[in-house]
Amino acid sequence: MRFWPGLPGRAFPAPRPVPAFSGRSWTAAGGQLWELVSFIPGREVGWDSEPPLDQIGALLARYHATARRITMDGQRPCVIPLAEVPAILLSDKLGAGGPSPQQAAVIRRLAERLAADLEDIAGSSADRMVIHGDFTAHNVIARGIPPRLAGVIDFQRAHVEVPVADIGYGLWRSGRPRQNAATLDLVRLSRFIQGYATAASLPPQAARALPVYLYGRGLQMIAKRVLEGQPGSGMLAQAQWIEANAAQITDAVATFLR
Repeated sequence: MRFWPGLPGRAFPAPRPVPAFSGRSWTAAGGQLWELVSFIPGREVGWDSEPPLDQIGALLARYHATARRITMDGQRPCVIPLAEVPAILLSDKLGAGGPSPQQAAVIRRLAERLAADLEDIAGSSADRMVIHGDFTAHNVIARGIPPRLAGVIDFQRAHVEVPVADIGYGLWRSGRPRQNAATLDLVRLSRFIQGYATAASLPPQAARALPVYLYGRGLQMIAKRVLEGQPGSGMLAQAQWIEANAAQITDAVATFLR
């Protein structure tokens, strides 16, 4: 993608590609794609309370404002767009993930719902852009005392999607009260959304779309493991919780719609 080098050039705090491989910043070796980028000094915010989540939400809005001004020339091949997830989970491949019959039934039901929900919330193609794909507090770097936001790392999951999906994917992890929780903390979620809304307007469909992208993230992760032939449905419990509490999530987001 031509997108990647444009971020630092537009003064967004992201790593810069280092053209160390015959003028390119990436190379293929051992069946893997390797990329070399510059270092951003500092530490990941992670579960620390400072800088607060509202600042991280505002930083995501700033990223979206920057990304909208950069030309994109295609979809990244190593990422599964959410629209492709239902077909994967409704296929015979699901058995490769090793879910129990009960888990498989829940996954298929959610996959069918995801397909319907994505059609219901579909926006125009003009809304699409290159999202970060994993904008959690664990991919945000801070430094100094008190800590201040210094940059964003790990664009491995960047792909073309609507910006509300980026909010949902970030909150899949950072919206939890702790790492091993299978629930979201609506206060944390609201702070992140509030920060985003102070820097950019949320689209009108954001309130009903966010729960879809949140539980869709869990299904996306399951689909990835299915395609890799690896067992893994541990994220199913969180996806079910989000589905059951979608109305509360929608109400929390609606507070910040302008």
